[in-house]
Amino acid sequence: MLKEPVVIFVFSGSGNTWTVARKMADTLLDGGVSTELRPMLREGPGDISRAGTLGVAFPVAMFTAYPFVWEFVGNLPDGKGMDIFMVDTLAGFSGGVVGPMRDAVSAKGFRPIGAREIRMPSNYARTDPGGEKDNEIRNRAMEKAAAYAGALVEGKTSWRKIPVVSTLVRALGKNPDGSAWRSIRRKFLLEVNSEKCTRCGLCIKLCPVGNITMEEIPRFGGNCFFCQRCLSFCPEGAISVSGKNYVPYKGMDEKTLLKFLGI
Repeated sequence: MLKEPVVIFVFSGSGNTWTVARKMADTLLDGGVSTELRPMLREGPGDISRAGTLGVAFPVAMFTAYPFVWEFVGNLPDGKGMDIFMVDTLAGFSGGVVGPMRDAVSAKGFRPIGAREIRMPSNYARTDPGGEKDNEIRNRAMEKAAAYAGALVEGKTSWRKIPVVSTLVRALGKNPDGSAWRSIRRKFLLEVNSEKCTRCGLCIKLCPVGNITMEEIPRFGGNCFFCQRCLSFCPEGAISVSGKNYVPYKGMDEKTLLKFLGI
């Protein structure tokens, strides 16, 4: 049995991970397990002393987790043996998440009890708005999320160790200033259409690393991790990748995201 309450910290760029975490939370709540979703914030996790079980939910990026997700986990207080589980969402391959994240939470004093990777539609470099195929992927994902939540309650999950190659893959994307992220930033430059932009400032509030500042129009710094939040949820569709005709992907309702983030 999961110790209550269950607190799941969630980072979601365009909404896929939140949708999976919400399904897990709803499944647990329907089963009578007290569960709460909290956003991963730059300020850190805050007080978790009243949590019975902790969860972390995040998307895969650069075959691992975003650098700021690793930082968040590193800032967790001493777990004192508290149970913890993880779930990530991905469209393809990870390789540098499950094992290294197990090591990270174990080093913080938590007891890893379950890990699951759930496929969701890609939010990256899309050239079409999606359709039935995306719906099929989402439906399967919801089934897997519910099943995972049920397995956690029944104590039928595990969080296995991964060979050293997983640690090597993690190193590719964990360093925010590493060559992999520098290459992506050069290749996929975000830009703002000054005719569409209303200077509402929502993109600034949404950025998880404070990379956007307001001048005449929003300006992007050199610390972007392409989580897709600003691009996906700009109300005017004013943000795009320079020279690309990519279609923004939105995996959740904008109002729901803003409420979750406290914006």
